[in-house]
Amino acid sequence: MSWFMAALALAELSLLVWAPRRWLQDRSNIALLLVLFIILPITIDSLTVASGRWLGFGEPLETLNRVRYAWFVFSMPLMCVICAATLADAGFSWAQQRWIVPVLLAAAVLLGGYEASQAWSREFHAACVFDVQRYVLQVPPGQECAGSQTGDGTFGLPLVVPVATAVLVVTALILLFRRRWPWLAIMCAALVAVVNVPQSDLSTFISYPTDALLTLTLTLTAIKFHTSQNSAPTA
Repeated sequence: MSWFMAALALAELSLLVWAPRRWLQDRSNIALLLVLFIILPITIDSLTVASGRWLGFGEPLETLNRVRYAWFVFSMPLMCVICAATLADAGFSWAQQRWIVPVLLAAAVLLGGYEASQAWSREFHAACVFDVQRYVLQVPPGQECAGSQTGDGTFGLPLVVPVATAVLVVTALILLFRRRWPWLAIMCAALVAVVNVPQSDLSTFISYPTDALLTLTLTLTAIKFHTSQNSAPTA
């Protein structure tokens, strides 16, 4: 499983290299610029999980896991700004108000920064699955290590995570029904399905490629709707 995560991290790293080059071709694409801040923690996440086998438990691995979780929490409010910018590029007049993106961005940075600082101070616990060693907020069933127990710790996602997910799903549905763009809705459906899969050793890792594909879809969506020739008439 470590090699699978390493391969996935390499694919995400390729996206992290390609997407900024695409943005440099048109620096007015705000949605794509902000998607970069989603790609980065996704890549760090996979790299950290992959490295656990070789780093082993200790302060370096725990610090990496704190970084990946804090950055994940910080990036979630940015999802709302990405959605607003994408809808504006898609031609929806109510999303094209000049104040919407700047105000949402300021709020997202402040809220994300606060949530990340709270996430950094959370207590992490060792978890073992297949050949992977990592630190988690709560030990899932069957992933106990020596001296740990199922349920050790407290999980609890910040409110910004379900809110950002809900905004993403609504945006995907708007683009599906008003702009005939099904891919983001398909990936949101896959994300919701994965979240509801009963937790097991295998289901723990299903979410990682799903997140990667969702991030790729966000990138392609931001690129598509920023081009004026693909934008639909103002709603």
